[in-house]
Amino acid sequence: PEVRVGLCVERTEDLVIGALGILKAGGAYVPLDPGYPRERLGWLLEDAQGPALVAHSHLLSALPETAATPVCLDSDAELAKQPTTAPAVDIHPGHLAYLIYTSGSTGRPKGVAISHGNAVSFLHWALATFAPEELKGTLAATSLNFDLSVFELFAPLSSGGAVVVARNALHLAELPTASHVTLVNTVPSAMAQLLRLNAVPPGVRVINLAGEALPETLAKQVYAVPTVQKLYNLYGPSEDTTYSTAALVGRDEVPLIGRPLPATRAYV
Repeated sequence: PEVRVGLCVERTEDLVIGALGILKAGGAYVPLDPGYPRERLGWLLEDAQGPALVAHSHLLSALPETAATPVCLDSDAELAKQPTTAPAVDIHPGHLAYLIYTSGSTGRPKGVAISHGNAVSFLHWALATFAPEELKGTLAATSLNFDLSVFELFAPLSSGGAVVVARNALHLAELPTASHVTLVNTVPSAMAQLLRLNAVPPGVRVINLAGEALPETLAKQVYAVPTVQKLYNLYGPSEDTTYSTAALVGRDEVPLIGRPLPATRAYV
């Protein structure tokens, strides 16, 4: 348990496979976005001090030298020889689930360590708030290096839904699987651009906006999309496991920061 494993893959199904594989083996995943500068990725690898690195083979050359042993999802022949049964691991709520690096107040990346217990508590809230029909096609467009991705990956999978992987939120306009999307989880600035492009798929019923202030004008524009039934305003730093407060914004309401998630308190 708690072995830190780097994850550096393109935004394909391997993003989900890699994260689940690391967690299932008892490790903690450390996202390494291949779009980041080489110097930053090198610093993350050095600071995380993980013994293994799950990656796509063509991305290894873009990474600095590391002592971590690479496991390439797209080319490692040994993977096919591994057992298909779940490994026997002894995971407790306090064990590390993932390590996300924020910019830090000094400008130097700061590792935020989140436990299985915190992640599970967050997912209990998500499953109590969003119906399986709403989560059945959740857009995963956020880099794993940002904690919105925790909702996008694990909330739909925990309710029997599907993760619809996209390069980024604006790629939704040209995504072949856009018709499967029922829930979009993104930042207000990206949603504003999607609305300008008229790129919100007709299957979308729920919009989650977080990471930035939600203007009242944008809330009204979201509800002007005929198929959208719910708009949530969400807030929270990485240290507090994705979201700290949530508010369901009514059609004619001014967006508020909302109330704290269950079993937590918010101080203003």
